[in-house]
Amino acid sequence: MLKKNYKFMLGIIIGAILTGTTVYAATIISSINVGYSNENSKLIADNVQDAIDEVYDKSFSKTPIAAYEYSEQDPKCINGEEKNCVKTDCYKKGKTCEQGTVIKYYVNDSEFHYFYVLRDDGIKITMQQRENTIRNIAWHAGENNNSKGPDTILPQLEAATSTWVNVNVLEYELGVTTLYDNAYTGCTYTADYKIKCETNTYTNSVLGTRKARARMITALEASATGCLVWKDEKINPNIIPPSIDANNRGSCPRWMYNYLYQSTSYGGNYNSDIVNENGVYDGGYWTMSANFDIVTFAWRVLNSGYLDNTGNTTTNADGARAVVEINKP
Repeated sequence: MLKKNYKFMLGIIIGAILTGTTVYAATIISSINVGYSNENSKLIADNVQDAIDEVYDKSFSKTPIAAYEYSEQDPKCINGEEKNCVKTDCYKKGKTCEQGTVIKYYVNDSEFHYFYVLRDDGIKITMQQRENTIRNIAWHAGENNNSKGPDTILPQLEAATSTWVNVNVLEYELGVTTLYDNAYTGCTYTADYKIKCETNTYTNSVLGTRKARARMITALEASATGCLVWKDEKINPNIIPPSIDANNRGSCPRWMYNYLYQSTSYGGNYNSDIVNENGVYDGGYWTMSANFDIVTFAWRVLNSGYLDNTGNTTTNADGARAVVEINKP
């Protein structure tokens, strides 16, 4: 009601100011029949209804946002910080952001991060952080057993993003809630090296219902960006990265594996070559999906740009990238 009443009053006031109408208690302004010239106005809108929406957004928006068109070709815009990046307002109502769009977003009143769009359904945007949110953490630290689920790394990701009050609260049950395409947590791959998830390796009975500001990407979501599974064949020496080589390295778009150890060697343009206290590099990041074929492995995205299913769950060379949702204005 507060929003409705506020916008109604804005309609009366703006309509009166822009049309020269005296404001009375019973004044009703119809945005369909009333227009105005904004030559002397600081508003962008050219009709009353849009002006009402614009003033409302300026008054209530506490989440500054900028978006840029992603491009791996010249002129490049891979990180969102290149000088030639082209701005887009695809995050606004009635528009759609393409996968990979770079979004600079304030996750709270003082902290911003860069994200890449995974999908935009017209109501909300699902996006993944540009860099690893947390680093060098096992999927399940107790033993090489993926039936336990990502019970080591997922709670740590949730804790690291608990102050991100400007993103939606996500509530889901692993193995029950469809996060993308289907709810299964156990995945293998097809003859053309794409992800196939048809059964549960673990369910919410292991980790319980999750309620947090962020989650990890699923193997299906990673596959939907173009990432293929490692193909164990002899490498063709005539194919040099950043093209996809004989093993499917470089099949992911660069934004999926940039900001990892030596990612520039495979077509990225930014390396994260910082080691942790144990001398371990940021080699990739985990998905929430377990390898259905072998109980000791879980799926991850590696720095050479492909999906890997041979990471022991206790491996601590990888991290996690926050996947969050925001509502379109």
